[in-house]
Amino acid sequence: MKKLLFILMFAVVAVSASAQESAKTIKIRVLISLNGASRAGMSAVKQMLAQYQKAYPAVDSAVWNRIAGYYNEKDLTSLLVPIYERHFSEVEVDEMIDFYKSPAGRKMVEKLPLITSESQAAGKIWGEHIAAKIQKDIEAASK
Repeated sequence: MKKLLFILMFAVVAVSASAQESAKTIKIRVLISLNGASRAGMSAVKQMLAQYQKAYPAVDSAVWNRIAGYYNEKDLTSLLVPIYERHFSEVEVDEMIDFYKSPAGRKMVEKLPLITSESQAAGKIWGEHIAAKIQKDIEAASK
């Protein structure tokens, strides 16, 4: 009987421990919320879905609504947490939280989508310029 009671208590403790998140994990969830990482991911998925809707206009709106249910910010955050856990200590997470709570950090979150968009456009032009030079050199060398 004591053995059965011990096994049951061990099982309850094990389940409770796995259901609880560490302080670091909780802080990472706060950080992800503050830095906008999951919102950016959700925005990207929504943009992708909009492209699909343009490509397939005959698809019924009920289908698009069902597809939109395939993703949510909570699931994305859960995927990001272990990545942050591998790369940052709890002290670093605390420091990043402090930064993202500051005026400069809030401005970073606000401006990052625009900066990313402008950077991608600049990178595209830069890549095309380099590709043209490469093509010119290859053609000259092939003569």
